[in-house]
Amino acid sequence: MSMNMASDISPAGGEGGPHTIMVGGSKPLHRFIRGEPKSTGIVMMFMGSSLFILGIPMRLDTLMSSAETFTPFWLGILFIISGLLYVLTEKNPSKQLVTASLALSIISMLGVTVAFFEFLKGIVNIRQSYDYYDHYNYDYNATESGRVVVPWRKQHLYQLISLEAVFMYQSLVGMVVLIVMTSFARVALHSSKTQAVVVMQDIPSPD
Repeated sequence: MSMNMASDISPAGGEGGPHTIMVGGSKPLHRFIRGEPKSTGIVMMFMGSSLFILGIPMRLDTLMSSAETFTPFWLGILFIISGLLYVLTEKNPSKQLVTASLALSIISMLGVTVAFFEFLKGIVNIRQSYDYYDHYNYDYNATESGRVVVPWRKQHLYQLISLEAVFMYQSLVGMVVLIVMTSFARVALHSSKTQAVVVMQDIPSPD
């Protein structure tokens, strides 16, 4: 933080006491609050929880999907932690929390970029397995090499593709939110660094 100190120009024996004047805003970190971090954090935690919960049945499914690389799980955890930091920052705005929110937001944006392509890859993999399905995964009486068309398989694949599409949409929404909150955090931290503190010395009147 840069500080500008006014020189003491009071006469000898002056009784004037020093007082401090803050230049550049009394609470620059509160600029981060303009982004409504509490409401934003709740939204992020909700999206993270849905990613994590919906990823469980996909992980248990036999078809290849983004859950094979645990993408919904680690992205959901990133969203939850980011949202929790946003909520804590609004309750107790401090430079440490704003810095942590900024760092985790940047990490989460990188994670969203990777996750988006993982979700897209999952859709492609599911679509490629559309024509046939290994019947022995559902009927133990069939031979391992037997491949038959399962009547309800089309609906099952569409459900998985829909989940992957929902994950992609959530990742895009999360990316927008993270970019906005990163901007507010950078502005708040920049303002706190350029804030000036001026110490003034009261000068007694000639009378």
